[in-house]
Amino acid sequence: MTFNVDEKRAKILDASGHCLVLGGPGSGKTTLALMKGIRRIEEGLKSGQSVLFLSFSRAAVGRIADALKNTECSAQVRASLAIQTFHSFFWYILRSHGYLLGAPHQLSILASHDEKAMAGGINSSSPDWAAWETERLALFKRDGRLAFDLFAPLTRELLSKATRLRQRISACYPLVIVDEAQDTSSEQWGCMKLLAEHSQIICLADLDQMIYDHLPGVGAQRVAEIRDALAPCEVDLGTDNNRSPGTEILHFARDVLNGQVRGAGYIGVSRHRFHPDAATRDMAIRQSVGIVRTRVRTQLGREPDNIAVLASYGKGVAIISAALRAPNPITHHVLFDEAVVLLSARFAAYLLEPKAASDRREQLAVSLDLLADTQRAKGTMTALASAKKFRKWAARTRAGSAPSVNMIAALNSLLDAIASTPLTGSPAKDWIRIKRDLRATPDALLRVVADHLDYLVAFNRGERISASLAEAWRTHSSYRGARLALDNALAQEQLLSSGEATGGIHVMNMHKAKGKQFDGVVLFRSQYSSPFVWRDDPAPYSRSRKLLHVAISRARVHVLVLEEAFPACDIVGSHVL
Repeated sequence: MTFNVDEKRAKILDASGHCLVLGGPGSGKTTLALMKGIRRIEEGLKSGQSVLFLSFSRAAVGRIADALKNTECSAQVRASLAIQTFHSFFWYILRSHGYLLGAPHQLSILASHDEKAMAGGINSSSPDWAAWETERLALFKRDGRLAFDLFAPLTRELLSKATRLRQRISACYPLVIVDEAQDTSSEQWGCMKLLAEHSQIICLADLDQMIYDHLPGVGAQRVAEIRDALAPCEVDLGTDNNRSPGTEILHFARDVLNGQVRGAGYIGVSRHRFHPDAATRDMAIRQSVGIVRTRVRTQLGREPDNIAVLASYGKGVAIISAALRAPNPITHHVLFDEAVVLLSARFAAYLLEPKAASDRREQLAVSLDLLADTQRAKGTMTALASAKKFRKWAARTRAGSAPSVNMIAALNSLLDAIASTPLTGSPAKDWIRIKRDLRATPDALLRVVADHLDYLVAFNRGERISASLAEAWRTHSSYRGARLALDNALAQEQLLSSGEATGGIHVMNMHKAKGKQFDGVVLFRSQYSSPFVWRDDPAPYSRSRKLLHVAISRARVHVLVLEEAFPACDIVGSHVL
């Protein structure tokens, strides 16, 4: 890792108190923070101490870990740098000390997809949200089930009440580095402020990348609060460009952010327009990956390590993924709302579990309950009505009066098909077998479940799930407890994974791209499925411009704007690309 220690960077490296490092994308904030952490470790830590680097996403954790590999430091120094997400750090605290807040000693995680199913798919804008918040806290105190959104507020409550615990954590982590500090919620920032009493805090921030300020407790005031609370040594790395040197990608990103049109092209940025009919659009999506791959190869003399295809909405992500899957699949990873997919996976895991032939009524009822969960997670009126209907059918089935409906007939046939041929003990083969049996049913919903299972590979969840199922088979010579094995695998993935896969082609929305970087980026614009101007964002479209600025600046070598030929985009339409 090359690192130029100028005067302003030296101020941070030499500082003994709290620090605030500002700077644009690629300006070197992360590199400077790593150097600060390494220097602190080399100066000497006590036994059991580490430097803590906190970030929001597993992808960002993976990126930081990759950057650490390129530094010239010993294995002992690397081992003393703890790189975690906020969620994994807060879970580390709560699972040991949550009982101090009135919860049982044994805690378990209420996975996001389970919470979505239990809450009926509602979100914080729903009038029923306050009631769900009350129930969610009751679940924690009564049953020890902890929802992800409670990690930060409960940790803040615990740290504020338990002075000795706060001191012990600071003793373990004398230096804490906070990535993307501008996007911390009130509760996350409250935890950092409490630790700042005894730990040195280094905050990294970029106000131009604040794209979560629509969430409760996140806002532009955070940097001002950091200044007021910490009185930090502050440096601004400005627009230094270490991510995409030799290009004008960041210049283009800043012009989009500031609404400036310079009337000339940008090195490393291009445009490809397509007619909006579906067939032409899908062909253009596939071509865009090849175009970017060629541009990166020409620039670097090698194949790109990774390419991202970004959309504004989930609908756009689905369109891109479908275009890349057919007719000749282009392998890619997909990131989007996983709740329905993961609940579908739980149903598949149940199908793998051993079943007694005499217990068919309960098997049908459990299947209906699991399918009801997938529908409740969607949250739409139609899906909620289906969930209610499935629950009713499950109750009648358990009572011995199963209704004569096509769904139950299809489930009966499915269970018969699975029971007719022994499973192999190879999780990959048996998982494919379950998908094949689901697709062979006459029921449309069960066939959709099979489609959802395809996405587990795209989510990079397959390896950990396979290992967990293989362990169940080794223990029981069957997939007994497959649902629990699946849940444990997903919990480990969400909290303990060092990061998502970084290679290959990635499809995601622009919000999920934050904290990541790619050799090439395709920005997909479609008027209805992926507009660059967000709904309810009035001219001059400041929120939309900020998000697009983040998306553009993810690229190291090339950005391709892939957009409908008409109508023109109010943000990028007048740019020469």
